[in-house]
Amino acid sequence: ERSDGMHADELELSSLSLYPLKAGRAVTPAIAHAARGGFAGDRRWLLTTASGEPVMLKSHPEMTRLRIAQREDGLSLGAPGLPELVVAPPGPSAARFSVTLKRDRIVAAAAGEQADAWFGELLGEPVRLAFMPHDVARPSRADPSADIGFAGDAPYLLVCEASLADLNARLDAPVGLNRFRANLSVAGGRPWQEDGWRALRIGGAVFEALGPCPRCPNTTVDPDTGATGAEPLRTLAGFRSREGKAMFGVFMGVREEGPVQVGDVVTVLS
Repeated sequence: ERSDGMHADELELSSLSLYPLKAGRAVTPAIAHAARGGFAGDRRWLLTTASGEPVMLKSHPEMTRLRIAQREDGLSLGAPGLPELVVAPPGPSAARFSVTLKRDRIVAAAAGEQADAWFGELLGEPVRLAFMPHDVARPSRADPSADIGFAGDAPYLLVCEASLADLNARLDAPVGLNRFRANLSVAGGRPWQEDGWRALRIGGAVFEALGPCPRCPNTTVDPDTGATGAEPLRTLAGFRSREGKAMFGVFMGVREEGPVQVGDVVTVLS
């Protein structure tokens, strides 16, 4: 038995996270509804360059200074030296513009000049804030029945604390789980056990594994400080490489929708 009272082979949902603004900070509810296309509000907003390319953490570590809160009517955003910005989802008459994400071209709704100017002040260059309108669908390549907004490849990403501990044992300076921008984190069990998972029950939902997650340079940005380096990507690539990509975490889809809550038992179905 472990010091926290869990048996070594018991699995528990240790945190839930969603990212209202892609490349922004996480919001961490205690409970959420696991829907087919992801948690409500996850990655519906995206900051782009003037040409419609996504603003990424690696090139813009200032994004780590953003404070983000969800509101009934949209998002509240803050950053040092800037006034609070409240943005609401653009209405049906809002201007649309083309965004390129993961080889997909998406016609997104423009949040407006006030939001663009605020983010331009933060980042020191012209940018545009985009919203994924509800009349635009972007199916997941891993699960075409799921509409995933501005998420990368799948509705959910799951990571395991045991695997992070194994990775950290190989690093000179340990990294936090928040480097990996997951939606679900699991405590307990053995390192890399998630490689063999096919289906999980968590709370009232059943998830299915859609494949390992190839990691990008954004993982080399410390989300607490904005500092960048070569790790953990360099070490991961040395022992968790597949087809030239460093793997950490598992993409997940939802087979049965339902509520999930921090502390829920995680049951491996297959």
